[in-house]
Amino acid sequence: MRIRGGAVGGILAALGFSLLATAAGAAGYARPELLIETGELARIINQPNVRLVDAVEPASFQRAHIPGAVNIYYLDLAKLEERKKNGHPLSNAEAEKIFGEAGIDNNTQVVVYDGGEGPSASGVWFVFDFFGHKNVKVLNGGFRKWLKEGRPVTQEVTTVEKKRFLAKEHPEKVVTREWVQKNLRNQGVVFVDTRSFNEFIGKDLRPGAQRGGHLPGAVHLEWIKLSDKVNTFKSAQDIEKALNQRGITRNHKVITYCGTGLGRSTDMALAMKLIGYDNVVEYTGSWEEWSADPRLPIEK
Repeated sequence: MRIRGGAVGGILAALGFSLLATAAGAAGYARPELLIETGELARIINQPNVRLVDAVEPASFQRAHIPGAVNIYYLDLAKLEERKKNGHPLSNAEAEKIFGEAGIDNNTQVVVYDGGEGPSASGVWFVFDFFGHKNVKVLNGGFRKWLKEGRPVTQEVTTVEKKRFLAKEHPEKVVTREWVQKNLRNQGVVFVDTRSFNEFIGKDLRPGAQRGGHLPGAVHLEWIKLSDKVNTFKSAQDIEKALNQRGITRNHKVITYCGTGLGRSTDMALAMKLIGYDNVVEYTGSWEEWSADPRLPIEK
């Protein structure tokens, strides 16, 4: 049974947090702490140490967002020159400036959401994780689920006090183009292309892509295949089944990529980490970088 609107608040007040914990447990996730459900967010949203981050483009944020949210557009965290240089999504100084100006320090509980699609929120989640901020959750179902349940929205801009965020990069969470080149034939590595099938076979050339196709030997699994109703994640069992059908197992080092290195590939990585796949790494240069060099091999 799906409960909507004001009934949610009443039931949670009566039963407390146990109902919410049960939802994550029922899905069978190994790491349910990576997500937060709408009911739990409603309970903690006004706590002073919580910062809600909307990851969509500014125009969408201005139309409507969850009260108290600040806007950090996920593609503002994907700097191509930095990704080409060392695989980092952006520099430490850039991350510190963006997060600090959003009122976030290293002790802030961050909750990230997007329109309900998943990629945008996962991109911001990944950058926080890359720079060592573990206290970050993604709103399962995003704005779409929040709105569907009749919860409040606003157009008001939130004023926040600037804080000091210290970025501590974790380069082991990314790989560079050079690493990819050396490991294309490595049997212990599986490259997962999370784009659409038409992009994978070279028929759909999106902005930023100079050539159509995919990395030699890459496995195709579109990111949306791991989403369920109202774009919440599928159960752990269903996610694992979809991965195993493509030959993606826990024995592999998994490299996810998409068009820009943030978004669809990070959504896939988040789903995999939810169910306990620990050896998942981002090729942040992704197709934007690989397709731009005519010397690099591709398949269609």
